[in-house]
Amino acid sequence: MKKSLFCLSFVFVFAVLWTVSLAAKPQPQTAPDGEAVYKTNCTRCHNAPPSMNERQTRVVVSHMRVRANLTEVDAKAVLQYLAENARSK
Repeated sequence: MKKSLFCLSFVFVFAVLWTVSLAAKPQPQTAPDGEAVYKTNCTRCHNAPPSMNERQTRVVVSHMRVRANLTEVDAKAVLQYLAENARSK
């Protein structure tokens, strides 16, 4: 009886710990859409994406990241969007 109770307790504790470890595992995040982030944050002050070279764009995005309170991931998405937009012109 004691042995079966111990085994049942062990299985229960193992199952709980396993469930907690699965719940705590970080879920992969999808990258935000750079155009949507730009339209949400940047168009409050800017009408259209500026035509700048890559170096200028990086500097502007790094400075505006602070002013617009963007996360690093959002800033990278905006940078990617601006780079793609500059190539299409």
